[in-house]
Amino acid sequence: MIKPFRLLIILFLLVSVLFCEPPPRDGMALGYMTTPNSIVYRSPFSDERAADFWLDIPEFTIGEVGAFRIGCGAGYAMFIVRQDDFAFMLRPQVSFAYIEQGYHRGEIALGVAGAVTAYLDHIGLEDVDVYAGISLGSTIELGEDFTAFHLLLSRQEPFGILIGVMKYF
Repeated sequence: MIKPFRLLIILFLLVSVLFCEPPPRDGMALGYMTTPNSIVYRSPFSDERAADFWLDIPEFTIGEVGAFRIGCGAGYAMFIVRQDDFAFMLRPQVSFAYIEQGYHRGEIALGVAGAVTAYLDHIGLEDVDVYAGISLGSTIELGEDFTAFHLLLSRQEPFGILIGVMKYF
């Protein structure tokens, strides 16, 4: 026989799971993401759409051949199959980088990122999301005397494993 207190807890959990709505994400957000290592600003249009803008954390290589990389990017995040605790994110994106590696070159990258976004509101971290996924795309490198195209990259910057955290305000 089920005790009344346990029955009440089961009913509360059942109602909260069935009728609970995903947490609102309608304010601006700041965060961090990998590939490339970036500080991200998110400006939501609604709970399902947002514009992402990021500034890459500069990378330096020290040694016989010194190198430097700085960049920025933008994307249009779409949250699909939005549930109480998670959503799938799909984000077409473009990024630009300046690379100094013994010679100067610019990089334009067009791609798409896909990730699972977990809302941490249910564990007490209000307005915090974490996400993990992958990004892939193509780059165009423009140098002083060369142009190179790299198609369908998934393991070379600015594409690869995508991990991030966002805090909404």
